[in-house]
Amino acid sequence: MNDIFKDMQANVGCEYISDLPSYKRKVWHEMKRLNPADYEGRQLEDFSKYVFGMSYQTLKDVMKQQKAIW
Repeated sequence: MNDIFKDMQANVGCEYISDLPSYKRKVWHEMKRLNPADYEGRQLEDFSKYVFGMSYQTLKDVMKQQKAIW
């Protein structure tokens, strides 16, 4: 399995994983592009809470709602 923390760090171009919450907009766009099957569910949950302060399910629901609007 891949590590979403390291992958996202590389994708958004931040120096440290601890900087990811400061890159919410970039992370958000990358989240819409990634394949969730590449990551463990627990890691997706931990990542969502760490960066966005919400559960992964909530994050998925918001992304789904946004797609419906566009």
